Amino acid sequence: MHAAGPATVPPWWERSPVVPDFFVIGAYRCGTTSLYRSLRQHPQIFLPLEKEPNFYAVDGNPDASDVLRSRSTVSGAAYDALYAAAGPYEKTGDISPEYLRNPRVAPRLAQVAPNAPLVAVLRNPIERAWSDYLLHIRDGNERCDRLRDALAEQAERQLVDHRAGHYLDSGFYAAQLARYYALFPRSQVQVHLFEDLMADRQAVLSEVFRHVGVDPSFAPEPEAAVNASGIPDSKALAAVLRARKVVRPLVNRALIERARPAWERFLSRRLRRPVLDHDDWALLAGIYHDDVLRLGDLLDRDLSHWLVR
Repeated sequence: MHAAGPATVPPWWERSPVVPDFFVIGAYRCGTTSLYRSLRQHPQIFLPLEKEPNFYAVDGNPDASDVLRSRSTVSGAAYDALYAAAGPYEKTGDISPEYLRNPRVAPRLAQVAPNAPLVAVLRNPIERAWSDYLLHIRDGNERCDRLRDALAEQAERQLVDHRAGHYLDSGFYAAQLARYYALFPRSQVQVHLFEDLMADRQAVLSEVFRHVGVDPSFAPEPEAAVNASGIPDSKALAAVLRARKVVRPLVNRALIERARPAWERFLSRRLRRPVLDHDDWALLAGIYHDDVLRLGDLLDRDLSHWLVR
């Protein structure tokens, strides 16, 4: 009789407890929260209350930052629990904008979900970076009073795991999409522009519904502006927004979701959204110029207006 050899640990894709039917892979500050709310209304779709699990960005990834882990579902058991209430005929989805930016995710999804429909929503990267900056101002994570100063610190911030260290790298969509196009058929990766979502929400939603395999004629209730970014109009509101980071993990997620519409309406009236100044706009336009043109080629769509003010 031979002695038993050492136990082998199965590869991570064999250990994953749940593989959703479809994925919305990004991008940050491009309307994914609004899309999430609309998809959750569809009677044939199940989405967990946890909007951005980020599971496939952190599972088996020793390089995942502490900041990313702190806002992600990090264990297979916890990820499985997110989908425990899904009905047998509901399409399950994972909406995690981290999946587009994070270079580890495309090969992981290709391994665990090679046939899953993928959806991305992209926004002018200049506007996206400005919106992201104002969001971190709102939440007390940004110390720089000028965007250009924050941009100069991006590489340094990433080294120390700073929450506001990704204004630039989140906007290089052509490079990010190329990773998915190398692993998935183009027809499997549906890409929409934020401007189209804003102009004709139902038309975009119908395309998304059809892509993920549910009734495309369903019309969700309109959503008010969600996850607004801007500068709080009072020190008291700024203090409340900073305190949310501490309080939110202690509050039941269902209660948060029920209170969110009223909170969003209140917040949208109490935030000041300044205009991006010309010098910062020109700086971002120069940074993103080549990637925007490449993205236009990838999507066979003229995006040169993104670079004109």
